[in-house]
Amino acid sequence: MFLYDWKKIFDTAEKSPYVIYIIFRMMVEKQIPKNKYDKIYALSQKDFVGESFLLNPEALIFNAYKYTYREIAQYLALASLRPYADYLATGKLSLDLFTVEIDQGLFNENSLLYTVDNELYFLYEEVPSKEKLH
Repeated sequence: MFLYDWKKIFDTAEKSPYVIYIIFRMMVEKQIPKNKYDKIYALSQKDFVGESFLLNPEALIFNAYKYTYREIAQYLALASLRPYADYLATGKLSLDLFTVEIDQGLFNENSLLYTVDNELYFLYEEVPSKEKLH
């Protein structure tokens, strides 16, 4: 389980999808800056832990080369809208589209997201079954 504060990441990155990805990767991989000139040095001094969550952030990092930084930033932003309490109570990983106002065209452009019956699903949040692994 990976917990993050989307607003802090977004504000610190100043809306840059690339910087959002750098912060996300730094947190997931628990990177430590090599010295004070390292590009993540200033970012590593901040606390980005919050109540937004991802179950499989390593899978997203591993496959990041397939996607644009913008798609990854959208994935993180939309995942942050899911109530953590709902996940703890029911295990629900999707986002009910009736609860948020989001442009539907966004889902068609982002290959990390898909919708089924007014529920938004996140590609790397679903745990694969044993049959899919073999």
